[in-house]
Amino acid sequence: MTVTNAAFTIERVLNAKPERVFAAYKSLEAKSAWFKAPSDIETLDRELDFRVGGKERFHARWPSGLVTDFQAVYHDIVENERIVLVYDLFHNGDKLSVSLQTLELNAEGAQTRLLHTEQASYFSGGIEAASGREHGTAWHIDNLVAVIEGREARAFA
Repeated sequence: MTVTNAAFTIERVLNAKPERVFAAYKSLEAKSAWFKAPSDIETLDRELDFRVGGKERFHARWPSGLVTDFQAVYHDIVENERIVLVYDLFHNGDKLSVSLQTLELNAEGAQTRLLHTEQASYFSGGIEAASGREHGTAWHIDNLVAVIEGREARAFA
């Protein structure tokens, strides 16, 4: 088995203070507004325990029959500044990847510069899995920006 290691950073400037951006990650209700699947899915389990050592899970069945399972553990949280988590992603019960995700929120006047960095080991799919992850993550982050700024989230493309 070949392991593909890859990293990416997505940077966005939001028209909101860090407190508002941070709040979008803190509760299941807030996060569900922007961190969602790009099509109609059946949610099998969705939970969020936002604290150091807390866990997050988004387990779903897609119309194609694919079952995805996002399982995260929060390792570092600094209110309004930083969130660090490690997550495993499974497809039909097989581990696809393990990722370290770091979110940095930097105040710039009334705005926030968000840096979303992921470093991952992909166990299948090679570089295509890595580029697909970056594309999907950018879609989520763009939806976060839209929700915070009062605009409609865009469709997955």
